[in-house]
Amino acid sequence: MKALLLSFLLAAAALAADTITLKNGRTADCRILSLSPTAVKILWQEEEEREVPLTDIEFITFAPLPGEAEALTKAVSTGTSEPLMEFWVKKIPRLPFPRSDAGETGLTYAELLSRTPTPDRIQRALTVYQQIESADWSLERRGRAQAGRLRLLLRQGRIAEVRPEAEKLLQQQLDPRVMIEVQHVMAETAAARLTALLKDHPRWDQEDDIRPQRDRLYHEALDAFLYPHVFHGADQDLAARGLWAAAQFYEQHGDPAAARAAATDLTALYPDAPQASAAAALLAKLPAPAPVSHAAEEPDIPASDP
Repeated sequence: MKALLLSFLLAAAALAADTITLKNGRTADCRILSLSPTAVKILWQEEEEREVPLTDIEFITFAPLPGEAEALTKAVSTGTSEPLMEFWVKKIPRLPFPRSDAGETGLTYAELLSRTPTPDRIQRALTVYQQIESADWSLERRGRAQAGRLRLLLRQGRIAEVRPEAEKLLQQQLDPRVMIEVQHVMAETAAARLTALLKDHPRWDQEDDIRPQRDRLYHEALDAFLYPHVFHGADQDLAARGLWAAAQFYEQHGDPAAARAAATDLTALYPDAPQASAAAALLAKLPAPAPVSHAAEEPDIPASDP
């Protein structure tokens, strides 16, 4: 996602102007001065201000804001949200306009905000997701924003709110990437419920009515974590994220062999993923796999004489 957005912005940086495409097919290179619910104010040929009614506009191709590509590069490479803040604020009014990439900027900004999960930053990220969810012209981005918001609600411990909404999303005809995001939310929901169950029932394996609940949640979480790797391996960032979550989940629940297998797959298949170095560190600390034992060969027994 970030790589695509970055390459788009860098390629578009050469464009000196915004472009308005009208419903009659004509186009106008200009500079957007302001946006309102009814009209777009433009500077035409760098000398004349005009207002174009929204009812006449098919779509707008926005030029990157000055310094936007550089700020995105810095934000993504350092994992910090601050370089994107002013650009997100400026691009919020662009959300409803077809072909605007404002929502992509917001999704990246919200993700970076949530990497340092202080209450203030989580709330700000929630607000960004809500703005995209309610106003972005792209159905796919609205779905991703909804999934992002649900993940943050999970971090706040609001599990009961998340599951029904995620299940409802899965019943809809969603973009494949949104499906992956929602599956990850479902995995995190099952994992959180499993943690709560085991806390209340530390001897779950001795309770006949609790063991099936534990097993169901355990497999629900794993199936959803591994969903992108199994079904959408080409989406490398999401597949690697799911494999890393599965490796951590296996280790947390006392299965080092499965944790090693998941981490090994990650480092082998997605060596450039952000999680690859953490997976390599996990492999270094996990116990070495047990040597394969071969059963002793049966001695040859000569056939008896007839």
